[in-house]
Amino acid sequence: MKMKSVKAVLILLLLIAGMVTGYLLWKMKEPEYEKEGLFVDNGVVAYYNMTETGIPAFSVPTNGMNDYVYGAGIALEEIAKRFVRETDRQENRDPSSRTVNLLGVTPLDFGPQKNVETLKENLQKYGWQVMSVWAMGDDLKTLQRSAEADVNLVVSAVGLRVAKILWEKYKIPYVIGTPNEWLAEDISNALERAATRQAEPAVVYLQNRMQQEADITLVGEPVTMGSLAAGIEKRYGRAARVLCPLKECADLLGEKDKMVLGEEAMEEALKSAGIIVADPLYRPICPGDSIFYELPHVAFSGRIYF
Repeated sequence: MKMKSVKAVLILLLLIAGMVTGYLLWKMKEPEYEKEGLFVDNGVVAYYNMTETGIPAFSVPTNGMNDYVYGAGIALEEIAKRFVRETDRQENRDPSSRTVNLLGVTPLDFGPQKNVETLKENLQKYGWQVMSVWAMGDDLKTLQRSAEADVNLVVSAVGLRVAKILWEKYKIPYVIGTPNEWLAEDISNALERAATRQAEPAVVYLQNRMQQEADITLVGEPVTMGSLAAGIEKRYGRAARVLCPLKECADLLGEKDKMVLGEEAMEEALKSAGIIVADPLYRPICPGDSIFYELPHVAFSGRIYF
């Protein structure tokens, strides 16, 4: 029994020594590590993965206390910092072409790939060529060419960090809005103005909105739902508002919209709502006499309703 105890202690000491040695080796490499832009929460794992495989590695510093906009947004931001290549945007360029990157396209907000194709088709009707989609359906090589585009379109809050990076590094202007069938023309016009430097970054769905009290309430991510609200007002003449359950989105909301965090607060905010458009999981906290339209959202209910 004593011999087994001694062996167990020796094994434990060897494990501790290995961990300490690994940490000290990592610390010795830290300046080169940070220089390569690979500073991460789980630095040791990323560093050794990179040295063993030659594949660039980094992790996103999340702690489980933030919503998906924070984590997914940082992940795309880090890809933009590390992999998008400087390019001569005038080289071999067709002056008549109009190119755009779609930023913030994730399954969490847009579900299956067919929905992404619809976004692209809505822009193509107005003469826009989609150069890259961040990040559904395109590979890393395509994303690396993003600096060649004329303008960026932020289609969800997840893409805003990328847009700011691409503006800071490559001076590519950006517009915010989701090109649904009712708002695609307005977004196309805003992209044209941004691409020709005739306007500052525009939140298209907050422009020319109805001022009266809303009788339609949409719950969800601010850019997609804000664009849908703007489209409803334009198509049907019914005032709409957005209740956003996500953090870090205040700048993407309009005067009638509201950031609502937590189930109890959302239930209170919905008490006066007559027509509600939201993920089906919100139905139990909606007033019994309200009209509820289901709009499944992967980030809220997963694939239950798909």
